[in-house]
Amino acid sequence: MAKTEEKKPLLILEDKEYFREDLSNDEIKLVAHLENVENKIRSNIFVGDQLLITKKAIINMLKESINKEEEQEI
Repeated sequence: MAKTEEKKPLLILEDKEYFREDLSNDEIKLVAHLENVENKIRSNIFVGDQLLITKKAIINMLKESINKEEEQEI
């Protein structure tokens, strides 16, 4: 017997499920915009994490360089 596939809602908003066929074309576009914005937020958080790590690495490199110069002066 073939498995019956459960329909997944396109959107769950305030605990209510919405299926593609129940939404207008404009609402479907708004859902796509929402998904795109959510993806961009996740991506920007990821990039922010990378930038913080890079900033710490640069600060450490600068500290090491300054410490070497100070040791050479002594």
